[in-house]
Amino acid sequence: MSKSKRKKNEETKRRFEAIKDLMSTFAMSTVAVVAAVVLIPASPKAEIVKAVALSEEIVYQVNVTDEDNALDLSTLYVVVENQLEYYEQPIGLGENSGYFADLEYNTEYRLSVYGSKGFGQERLDTLMITTEAKIGGTILSVTTESIDYETNYFVDVSIYDPDAIYSSIILYYGYRWEQDPEIFYSSIDITSPFMRVALSDIYTSEPIHIYLEGTTVDGTELLDEIWVTPPFELYASVYQNYVNSQTIGFYLYNDMRVDNIEYVMNIYKNNILIRSEQIVLEGSTHEGSEFEINGLFPDTTYTFDCTAIYTNPQTLREETVSIYQEEIVTLDTYSYEYTVEEFDQYIEVTIVVTDPNHYFQYAFYDSFDTSGEYLIYLMSESIPFVNNGATKSATFIIYLPSTETYKITIGIRNQSDYMIKQIIDNIIVE
Repeated sequence: MSKSKRKKNEETKRRFEAIKDLMSTFAMSTVAVVAAVVLIPASPKAEIVKAVALSEEIVYQVNVTDEDNALDLSTLYVVVENQLEYYEQPIGLGENSGYFADLEYNTEYRLSVYGSKGFGQERLDTLMITTEAKIGGTILSVTTESIDYETNYFVDVSIYDPDAIYSSIILYYGYRWEQDPEIFYSSIDITSPFMRVALSDIYTSEPIHIYLEGTTVDGTELLDEIWVTPPFELYASVYQNYVNSQTIGFYLYNDMRVDNIEYVMNIYKNNILIRSEQIVLEGSTHEGSEFEINGLFPDTTYTFDCTAIYTNPQTLREETVSIYQEEIVTLDTYSYEYTVEEFDQYIEVTIVVTDPNHYFQYAFYDSFDTSGEYLIYLMSESIPFVNNGATKSATFIIYLPSTETYKITIGIRNQSDYMIKQIIDNIIVE
């Protein structure tokens, strides 16, 4: 090969390597950019549902959702501003209503909702609005206050009627009862230019309709209205079912309005978290779903804290709430033996218990029909123990159900405290 040809080949190779390095660098940069885009959470959403301008006030109702839990809630504000003025009010997720007072008359303002995901304030919704006189009545805000598990509603109302057009102005409020399509209303007379009204006897999770109606010589006139959705509350709950030396049983009542709720039972001993168990619901209904916490030690104090993790349907944000907290002491040690003898139409059961603390006074059984979607109770019986000195025993007969599939639960229990119970066997025929 000639020297000039070798030099030309080497130059071509260097160019190829340079292009290869450049393409590699570009590919890495592209991957990095794509990864960065994937990791940035979606923007929360805000909507200015209602905006009303008065001569010196701007009234708003906004709704904010945050599906990706991206929003720093301390940065969520409603803002009124122009070149010379700036006013802000903090708000929360979901529905909010309020107003800005002492503004300049006949002045244009920008009304906006701001929030930050950690990259600076982001304008989530905005509109331009001009202050002007408004004859009639306006609902300025609806605020809530929770006291002793009851939510009170307070409505601020503004009236401007310089020519006395209206002989009366009345505030109405109402909501539907369960599945009833009709709304039942209560009324309150508005008797001053500014009035704070307390709404009483509201017990609902359904939207509340509030409106102002004025009466003139020509009849009645709708002056203003607002729909308010009560803050969402999870209705799930947990109750203790029974306790013995190694097991504690519970009932969990699921909130059927919310899908995919995750329940976790946190178990503490001496204020130290020893384990967490996810609760798997099987056939949960309005009657509750049973679950057990096993592997506990006798005569030991435990604290149980059950949390529910769910998506709030109003804010779309994931929330975690504690629905049960209780300190429970397991029973001290005892032992039992039992035999089951099968016959054509019945079974005979004998239970012998060594019970130094006298926890148990009865043997019992419950039988259920399992052929349908839910368990149907059939029969139960409690049989007193016979004291044999160091032990006590009970022998009894259980007639087999006539249904094709059934479940028979056999156990021992306390005479007066139904929480003290030991399940000995479950006979299931499928």
